[in-house]
Amino acid sequence: MKERYYKLSILFPILFPFLFWMDGSLMGSPISTSYFQTKEGKIAYTQTGVGKRNLILLPGIGDRKESYSEVAELLAKENSVYSFDLRGLGESDVSFSSYGPKETAEDILSFIREKDLQNVYIVANSMTAASAVYIRSMENRRVLGLVLSGPFVRDKAPLSFGMKMLVQLAFRGPWGPSAWVSFYESLFPLHPPKDLKERSEKLKNNLSEDGRMAAVRSMLLASKTECEPALNLVTGNVIVVMGTKDPDFESPEEEAHWIGTKLSGEVRMYEGVGHYPFAENPIRFSSDVQQLWQKK
Repeated sequence: MKERYYKLSILFPILFPFLFWMDGSLMGSPISTSYFQTKEGKIAYTQTGVGKRNLILLPGIGDRKESYSEVAELLAKENSVYSFDLRGLGESDVSFSSYGPKETAEDILSFIREKDLQNVYIVANSMTAASAVYIRSMENRRVLGLVLSGPFVRDKAPLSFGMKMLVQLAFRGPWGPSAWVSFYESLFPLHPPKDLKERSEKLKNNLSEDGRMAAVRSMLLASKTECEPALNLVTGNVIVVMGTKDPDFESPEEEAHWIGTKLSGEVRMYEGVGHYPFAENPIRFSSDVQQLWQKK
């Protein structure tokens, strides 16, 4: 036993620098969280990789920045990758007065401008797809391309009173986090990731914190009308990624092609995939993201 410890003590000075080099963390520990201060509170994010391009990854409603971990690792080999928690979720503050796609867009616009980021590409999921389109309409010289997965970019019809009441009842009270996690798991109808239970448990724990479910309810009820006009201002270098089995859409293919046509973008349909293509097929998804600049 002493001999083993002696050998380890000899190897440690050699291996020590590499322990910090791996994935930007110590011995595989999680990458540290940074915070961006806004007028109403802090927005949490992590940065991995260093490159000429700046990639911003935005999760959907109720989700966390860690859901992009595999994609972020793949993209960080040649890029600076920023994975965000939305206001009120993950490690971000719950001190905000409102939550929704316009608010998310304003947070990220402030981040891009304060950091003076150039060559920006945004990857967004679900509600934040509307945010991404708005951001690019406001900063088309900095933001060069978008990947929109499972995207909600418009309100086809206002929510009925009954649906609003259902949202309030289902996702309120002590059962709220569990109800959301059950809904979250249903969005992987055929091929859930192997670590889905672990993801769900961490999501449930996060949403059990004070103020988190209130943020979720607010986002679910938030309109996209403030972001919709941006659909007429954004064109080209957009990739729409949609799972053919995304249960959030009556016709995933129809919606994907409508958005693709509206934004003069390309459409990628992932066969048998649900609402989170980046979680179900991170290798293919990261390859599609890279098409934003490789095809030029």
